[in-house]
Amino acid sequence: MVMSTSVVLLLSSLTVLFGAMSRMESTRPLFSTLGMSDLVSAPASRRMLVGTLASISGGMLAAVWVWVIQRQSIIGSTTLCDSTSGCAQALSNQTMNTLPFSNLDFGLFFILMFSVLGFLALSIHLEPTWSKAGGFLSWGRTIGGISTLIALWMTITHLLMVDDSPAICPICIVLLAANIVTMMQFNLLLASHSDGSWNSN
Repeated sequence: MVMSTSVVLLLSSLTVLFGAMSRMESTRPLFSTLGMSDLVSAPASRRMLVGTLASISGGMLAAVWVWVIQRQSIIGSTTLCDSTSGCAQALSNQTMNTLPFSNLDFGLFFILMFSVLGFLALSIHLEPTWSKAGGFLSWGRTIGGISTLIALWMTITHLLMVDDSPAICPICIVLLAANIVTMMQFNLLLASHSDGSWNSN
């Protein structure tokens, strides 16, 4: 794997991991270390919102990288991953890397999805007591679920249907993980908002 892709893989993995762990009590001191000391004593929902934004950021970074590799593969060969790697094998076949019944690349689709999810999460983060927060959380869960299903389809395609399959693309696995974590975070946040524990520590 090329150095720049390794760095992107590490950064996106760490942000998704942080997003997944943000709800745990053991991560409270980590927020202080990262300069968010006001969240140490804040309700769990506020930490989870930051974690959701982190997993969205990691997913967005992975999605941009997947899309760039797909674009480079169309015009020739990619400089972002070794030509014999799972990434190159998985992302070089244009017909296997578009949404079914469309010509939209997986990478571009996930960029659009994470942009919408980021807007929803950031809106709630900036105004947690907003009357429309529940609706935004519901939309986030639904969109996150659709995005996760598409990420699963992409992964299954890479593992079973491309030439020289199974083609294991680490950045695509991070993209799948980011979708799952984001969907689960929206689901937990919606449950917290619905059962009245939104403002409890």
